[in-house]
Amino acid sequence: MITLPAIVNHQNAIAVRRDGLKQIKGGEHQVDGSALTDFDSSILAIILEWRRVAPNLVVTKVPAKLSVLARVYGLTELFNFQEVSI
Repeated sequence: MITLPAIVNHQNAIAVRRDGLKQIKGGEHQVDGSALTDFDSSILAIILEWRRVAPNLVVTKVPAKLSVLARVYGLTELFNFQEVSI
């Protein structure tokens, strides 16, 4: 499982993207977003890239704020998010 860090922004986006791609290429297709607390739109670009490589990628425990951000950008239908229950 790919575990997203607490913070994903333009400062660490390249490293997060690279590390995730390594795991995806190794056969991992599930992402845990439970630690994600502070992020910008960089996370959407990262997940889009990961989904391009692994179309069946599932992102679980997504913070509601991330689902809202995806909705604002019109990307909801491209992601297979499983939100955290509040």
